[in-house]
Amino acid sequence: MIRALISGDLVANPIERTSKNGHPYALARLSVPQGDEGRVFCSVIAFQDEAVARLLQLKAGASVSLAGALKVSTWQAKDGTTRPSLDLQADEVASTTPRPRKRTAGTESPTAGDAFDDLPGSGDLNWMEA
Repeated sequence: MIRALISGDLVANPIERTSKNGHPYALARLSVPQGDEGRVFCSVIAFQDEAVARLLQLKAGASVSLAGALKVSTWQAKDGTTRPSLDLQADEVASTTPRPRKRTAGTESPTAGDAFDDLPGSGDLNWMEA
């Protein structure tokens, strides 16, 4: 298999499943731009806990980048054309969609900038007054 980084949009909400031995995993389908030739779809499966958790936080339409082992093959369409097939076993998930935050009793709703407060160094510089 090939180590790859693929970016695209989730076609539908990711699905959580449980293996026979009781470990959760996630399935997703990604629409990946292919330049002037349109888009190609990539089937995604994630087994590692962090990748599963992050993938399941996302919803259909979210832009996402996934890294992992890629299997490339082809399939025959009904019209007789040969089309590419991509299957990715993702072990890393990155998205610009903010992670949901747990609200504590008595706190106000978060502002737009709060989604990134958990990043190292956040809050050390006020960019609006710099």
